Amino acid sequence: MLDLLSAGARSGRRLVYRQVRTFFRTVFPMAEEAQQKNPHSQTTDSPEANEPQVNQPEQDTTNAPEAAAEADERSELLQKLEQVTAEAEENQRRYLRAVADLENYRKRAQREKDEARRYGCESLASDLLPVLDNFSMGLQAASQHEAGKVFAEGFAMVQTQIRQVLESNGIQPINPVGEPFNPHQHEAVAHQPSDEVPEGNVLAVQRVGFQLHDRQLRPATVVVSSGPAQQTEAKSDESQA
Repeated sequence: MLDLLSAGARSGRRLVYRQVRTFFRTVFPMAEEAQQKNPHSQTTDSPEANEPQVNQPEQDTTNAPEAAAEADERSELLQKLEQVTAEAEENQRRYLRAVADLENYRKRAQREKDEARRYGCESLASDLLPVLDNFSMGLQAASQHEAGKVFAEGFAMVQTQIRQVLESNGIQPINPVGEPFNPHQHEAVAHQPSDEVPEGNVLAVQRVGFQLHDRQLRPATVVVSSGPAQQTEAKSDESQA
């Protein structure tokens, strides 16, 4: 029984093979002829055919003189590059120096401008001070006479206005009565004993001084106290002894 089944299976396979072969002969007659002519040929590309072709490096055709000329040209370009770089660095230093000088000039110009605005009237104020002195002495002389007191009161108001204008422009009087003597702002012309004013302080002001902001126009002319009279005499006796 098994033998019959095996024989039937083999017969069936042969029949199927014949039918498939007949079908391929009918549909692909040229492929079969090519296969018969070259049975060892393959229908698919070989791995060697599928591999990409590698471009062979071209041989350097540059000769020795051209290579030497190219090297010289490269060296010359490097020298020019170094020269241009040095010039650029020098120009950069000059630019920075010029910027610094310009900034210093701007600061100096601004400072001079501020000083000119602050002390611009110094010369005019110095010329007006003697006029103010004469004006004050005239008022003092007029106030000592009964007939001139009325005029003195009117001119005293004018004097007050003038001083207010001066003060509004930064001109301040230096009138240090009772203050300690300051050699930077005061000019001592005499020493007198005083029981009321301590020794070394200003006893009287003979001429008022003036300053423009923090700049002195003229010092105040003062009389300095030498202390009580008895103490002054004792010091004089000690110095003579």
